[in-house]
Amino acid sequence: MEDSKKQILNGRNWTADFCRRPDCLFTFELYDAKISIKPVSIGDFSEGSGIIAKNQIHRRLDGLSQDCRMKTVIPFGVEPVVKRDVLFADGEMRVVVDIGIGGKAEYKHIAIEPLELEGEWRRIAVASCPESGEPLPEPEWVEINENSVIYQDSKPFLFCRIEDTAGRIIEIGNGDDLWRIGGATDLEGVTGEFKVSIESGKIIIKRIPYIFPPEFQCGNRSWRFKWYVIWEPQVIEHANWEELEVDTAALPENIYAADCDGKRCPNMICWYAPAWRKAFKKAVRIAAARKAKIFFNIDNPAFCSDSGHMERSQKATLPHWDMMMRRELLLWAKQQMKSAGGDFTSVKTS
Repeated sequence: MEDSKKQILNGRNWTADFCRRPDCLFTFELYDAKISIKPVSIGDFSEGSGIIAKNQIHRRLDGLSQDCRMKTVIPFGVEPVVKRDVLFADGEMRVVVDIGIGGKAEYKHIAIEPLELEGEWRRIAVASCPESGEPLPEPEWVEINENSVIYQDSKPFLFCRIEDTAGRIIEIGNGDDLWRIGGATDLEGVTGEFKVSIESGKIIIKRIPYIFPPEFQCGNRSWRFKWYVIWEPQVIEHANWEELEVDTAALPENIYAADCDGKRCPNMICWYAPAWRKAFKKAVRIAAARKAKIFFNIDNPAFCSDSGHMERSQKATLPHWDMMMRRELLLWAKQQMKSAGGDFTSVKTS
């Protein structure tokens, strides 16, 4: 078992301090802002009161990413286990948390990490989850006022964007598995609660994906949730680089996102489609063999219901969006190109 001594990761404009106090898992400082990430709670039990079994930091030799892997055992009842992978790269933090309840158990709720944001904030915009096949929403900006509720619903928000007084924007959102974070409606008597509010100058984000009715058996399974923080990445000059192209004409129709009725959405590629991922990686490897410097044009993330994309084709539909998979593949491409002696960057199309 590892001890809980202070461990720190840092990068351009940010620092993550894995303090592991009972009331705080770690803090993330970006620009002049500070985000406190609070423990998961399972009914009346908090991850903060658990036994730390792992708190390992890893840094890639190429400097392109860093991560912390955490594991906590809550020594009460069926002894739930909380595992968490936190990855950092330029312009992003990605979090995957697994809550394992390894025996028959009844809990009031499962709440993922509450967030507390301190900083000089000017305005905030919260986007609801769209239907599959719909475009990325453009939420309306709201000026920050003292003690106000920005969003409150039984359904999860997709993301919230927060702008500080210097005009810098931080985005916090839910990961690709929208069917998990919003899955309470598929269980009889189960609901959720999501809230974004301003309290004493701080932005408070609370996420309770599952609130269970009495005597509901929520044990003997693992619950996975994903979420992220993104900010402005480093700008790379690519004027003399070549553009990476993927021949979509040679790929099957199922690379495109499907709406809730199964209809394909032309020009909206879901990066979770296995054929797309294979073709993208092949194109990158060919460029890496030439030690090229390449850029790739990307558009907005896609919203899709094709369960086959998530390797669960037995399900009729599984609502997801491909934002985190895009970031995973783009980071992989940069790692591949750098290690081969080339370089890679992505360019957002207007």
